[in-house]
Amino acid sequence: MPTTRNVPAPPQGLAWAQDWVSPDGKTRIPGIATRLGITYNTYRKWRMRGEGPPAIKVGNKRVAASIRAIEKWLADQEQAVIDEAERAAGIARHDMRPAELRSAA
Repeated sequence: MPTTRNVPAPPQGLAWAQDWVSPDGKTRIPGIATRLGITYNTYRKWRMRGEGPPAIKVGNKRVAASIRAIEKWLADQEQAVIDEAERAAGIARHDMRPAELRSAA
């Protein structure tokens, strides 16, 4: 995954789109894409389509997002999957045919 070098560390509570690595290589701050578990290029595509957590531009080039916003977006995605599974299970239960009685022969 690409890393951001030769730029300052992201401000407290924010993450750059790419991972940030300190010049000495000892400190690494995961970027938005890493926190989402996707590649940087996938995140760029999502951002162009207006998907993913809300992000802001810092200066002319840097894209950043609040770590809280990233975590909230992930939690909302998880909840949407749970809600859909519960809805689908309710439909499946409703559409099921009742068991038929067996005759003792």
